[in-house]
Amino acid sequence: MVHKIFISYSSRYNKEIAGDIKRYFEEYEGIECFVAHDDIIPGSKWEKEIIEKLNSADFFMPIQTEYLEASYWCQQEAGYAIAKEIKIVPLIPDTEGTEPVGFYAKFQGFKIKTNDLKNSVKLWLIKENIIQEDEVSEIDKRIFLFANSNSFEEAGKTTKSLFEFENKFKKADILKIVDVTLSNDQILDSHSARPQLRRLFIEHSKIIPIEKLEKFLKYN
Repeated sequence: MVHKIFISYSSRYNKEIAGDIKRYFEEYEGIECFVAHDDIIPGSKWEKEIIEKLNSADFFMPIQTEYLEASYWCQQEAGYAIAKEIKIVPLIPDTEGTEPVGFYAKFQGFKIKTNDLKNSVKLWLIKENIIQEDEVSEIDKRIFLFANSNSFEEAGKTTKSLFEFENKFKKADILKIVDVTLSNDQILDSHSARPQLRRLFIEHSKIIPIEKLEKFLKYN
């Protein structure tokens, strides 16, 4: 089965990121990824080309930035994707990324690390069950999903899933969980996530930097 992905982005943002995302997706067999600046033949009727690619797309992935929100053509692409009922997954860069609004507001975004796009792409494919986990450890996968919690409810679920491996946490895992927790308000404000996280912070207080421990305890 071939999975076809349409990447939408504003040319005012770093277009190399869109090209890199395409390249990393297409490292996997059965993935076709369309990015306008790479794939439209110069001189072709680009509007027709874009519509054709949208018509065949399984996923519509807008790179969510303020530039995308202001782009007339990106909004047109989004409207068309919604009308065609294409699965929409906003990609939220950790640099200049914004939360989905307007056309995209009801769709859950997926956070990507601009300095680790390859792994971000891989973990999304794993999350969608398009590829199977191999060398990505289960704890790394669950920490990544935990970090990408986009609602209080999701934070509770990803925390519960992550803590199924609590007895296998290494020091590096604990410190990573601490940093993720303090950087994501959806996790910090999640009533269902806090009890397990509070216990983790207290039980491992000797290895957690005091300023981070105090910040968490003050918040909670």
